Amino acid sequence: MIKQHIGMRFVFPWLVCILIAPCCHLVADDDLSLQDRQRVAAIERYRIHAINRVIQSVVAIYDEDRQGGGSGVIIDPSGIVLTNHHVIMGAGVKGWGGLADGQLYRWKLIGTDPGGDLAIIQLEGKAVFPATPLGDSDAVKVGDWALAMGNPFILTEDQVPTVTLGIVSGVKRYQPGAGQNQLVYGNCIQVDSSINPGNSGGPLFNFKGEVIGINGRGSFKERGRVNVGLGYAISANQIKNFIPDLLATKLVEHATLDASFSDRGGKVVCSQLNRDAPVASAGLDLGDELLEFEGEKVKNANQFTNLICTLPEDWPAELLIRKRDGTERQIIVRTFGLPYAKPRLRGGQGGKDEKDPEKKKQLERQREMIALLSANPGDIRHPEINRGYAQRILDEWKASIRTDSSVGVAKLTGEILEGGNGRGTQETWLASDGRIRVNQVMDDQEVVYQYDGDSFWVTESGKTTELTLGEAQARWGFGEALMMGSVFRQKPLELFGKVLIDGSDKAMGENAYRFKVVPPQGDTAYCWFAMYDVNGKPKVSLVKSSLERDCLIGGGSTFSSWTQVGPVQLPLKRQRIMGLDESVKLQVVDSDFEWLEDVGDEFFLANNKKK
Repeated sequence: MIKQHIGMRFVFPWLVCILIAPCCHLVADDDLSLQDRQRVAAIERYRIHAINRVIQSVVAIYDEDRQGGGSGVIIDPSGIVLTNHHVIMGAGVKGWGGLADGQLYRWKLIGTDPGGDLAIIQLEGKAVFPATPLGDSDAVKVGDWALAMGNPFILTEDQVPTVTLGIVSGVKRYQPGAGQNQLVYGNCIQVDSSINPGNSGGPLFNFKGEVIGINGRGSFKERGRVNVGLGYAISANQIKNFIPDLLATKLVEHATLDASFSDRGGKVVCSQLNRDAPVASAGLDLGDELLEFEGEKVKNANQFTNLICTLPEDWPAELLIRKRDGTERQIIVRTFGLPYAKPRLRGGQGGKDEKDPEKKKQLERQREMIALLSANPGDIRHPEINRGYAQRILDEWKASIRTDSSVGVAKLTGEILEGGNGRGTQETWLASDGRIRVNQVMDDQEVVYQYDGDSFWVTESGKTTELTLGEAQARWGFGEALMMGSVFRQKPLELFGKVLIDGSDKAMGENAYRFKVVPPQGDTAYCWFAMYDVNGKPKVSLVKSSLERDCLIGGGSTFSSWTQVGPVQLPLKRQRIMGLDESVKLQVVDSDFEWLEDVGDEFFLANNKKK
């Protein structure tokens, strides 16, 4: 080691001299061709363009007294902002946010994730805010350029964020937390862009103008409170897993299987297991080898820890295991939550502090945060706020698949399949005023379902019977048609009851909002809306529905192959599925579709209601 150091003392200065010498052909300006100069200028313009595309969406976060310093980024034009949990812990549950337009806007806390140091706040005071979408953090590579923006050292007095440029210096890093299961950074991005106090909660951008992470930590310990080139950002793909829970106004917990894995003989095996855990009931035993988790091959136990850190409680986690006899088995179970330590009031408990205005304010903020962090994790704290976000999502879905308000009827004609074999045929009519008819033939038995805008009916074996809403939803073919017809209603799911965002979930293998629909009478139903399209761009689409959350008893339905039919897009493929693994039992595949001007009013009326 000594020889190496001595050698570098001589080699390094010599190397520097060569690099900076005026005659050096590597850097001499006179030796650059016109083409080279144009390339350099193009790269510079590209970088500046990227900054200009995103800078308006960066938020400087302050408390109610317009003090403190933190950062955030708007990810939706409605004013939804991502930031750090530890930023709102300092600022409180409401405050002010500064944008690059020089204006301050009120914000309020919506949901928070102490385990992963993430929170969502809502900006107010503007109809449409400048927003930047989340990118695909799995595509981020070491060496990629990364732009960090925010409010370090409270420098943004004019509310224009500070910009620093660097490269991604590590991916899938793990940074342990503080306290009981809090502020854990799993599978995070390491950057050498300058991340300083005040950058917390601010965005990490790529040059495509996408948020690839939320900056939250720097390696400051034993180095002073200044940047040393080691910053860490919560990955965008982890954030996507938590957004529905946060918009549901929950205090979110992170996932655990109630099982531990260790490295043994080149394998990752189950070393600890709670026998009462769902994963044990599903078939996991001590000594079983973990091959894959959430579709990713597991190479060591640390990697598994990194991966499960990115998931919320109640997530349908997928494991591929190898039993001791060599057989492989897939397990899908919902995760438990890792509990947090309950907070305590710091400082004075009242008395003199209550008489000091400043200290009284601090105590009030502490009490508000303690009330928040003492809530039952997973509970919807503010149903009215939750319903507002649910309606926004439904409005976005409706706007994306209905191009105009044309009056008419969509007719779909297809085949019913089981295991790839034909079982019958189905014709579905969806009227623009909400009425529905389904003619279904299976095993030579014909059934007719009708919804006349008021009541639900079934006609089978020559007999017509009125159905309840729950009975209608449970009928294969009819329930799917009722859900599809939602696009014609002013409030898409109002037929089924009051709508809430129930939380984060997966449907058909993709991130989804899980909605809970509560009717005035009868049982709760569920439906799932995907958050992104096949290219990872924000787009809401209906993907699944069921009368119970895990589709274990009555099953559920999935919707795909959305195609334009007249003024609307409709799913030409519907599958009847069972369980968390969404195993397919039946499916309807429509091969013909058309938009009709009219079919007659009596077509949707049950026989005993015809005049």
